Amino acid sequence: MRLRKVIGVIALVAAVGMVLTHQRSAVAGGERLVRGVMTGLTGGTALVKGSVKDETAVMKSSVVKRRAPVVTTDNAPPIDPVTIDGVYMRYDPFKPSNGPYPVLTPQDHVWIDVSIAQQLVYIFNGKRLLYTMVTSSGIDTKPDNSTPLGIFRIQGERGQWFYAQQYQMGALYWVSWLGHGIFLFHSVPMNEQRQLLLPIAAKLGHKASEGCLHLTIPDARWVFTHIPYHTPVLVEQAPVRLLNRTLYHPSADQLLAERASRVANQVAYASGTPS
Repeated sequence: MRLRKVIGVIALVAAVGMVLTHQRSAVAGGERLVRGVMTGLTGGTALVKGSVKDETAVMKSSVVKRRAPVVTTDNAPPIDPVTIDGVYMRYDPFKPSNGPYPVLTPQDHVWIDVSIAQQLVYIFNGKRLLYTMVTSSGIDTKPDNSTPLGIFRIQGERGQWFYAQQYQMGALYWVSWLGHGIFLFHSVPMNEQRQLLLPIAAKLGHKASEGCLHLTIPDARWVFTHIPYHTPVLVEQAPVRLLNRTLYHPSADQLLAERASRVANQVAYASGTPS
């Protein structure tokens, strides 16, 4: 009897031990589960924070890439210096101002904008810039040597050479835009022997004329050959503003000249007027 009681007690103790072990395992498992859940939540929060940070970085990057458009008034062609007979020139009078010339068609709405402030001649098709030429306008020391401001048109008079005795100078490839032979586009000035007047030619990009508009020899030849009769010419004091080679916020005068070009060039080509 005694032995059976002892065995019974031992069995009871073992059973209680097994129950306690199972409870401890369950508690440990629960703790591991809780830690796992907490870790998952913490990791999830980190991921959420990370995604917000990443999205913010992408937004900032996109903002940096979408820079505001740049409106330019510094539109002068690149300087192409040359020295002729000891006279330094910022622009070579024997070269185009700005590389290859555009090819015009009867469908183009061509007009010319001359900025006295910038000493530049702009060739536009509608509001789109086709070409920029460096020029010299009137020296403005008296009314007789100023370049008139306003909206004009290319007139019928043009020629390959002239010489003005009163000024002791002439030029190649002239085209009248006011006064029927008085105010002209023409090459840099020359003497009677058709040699460059170097000190005046060196001033391309600065005021230097008696009222006409000086151009490099190739630029003058291109205007003489390709700009049609009746093409609108706007001569203005203000600088021309461009945005991606397009006229930016055009003035009332610029809009008038641009609108006039829609009719003028078609009439010129259709009538067979000299171009």
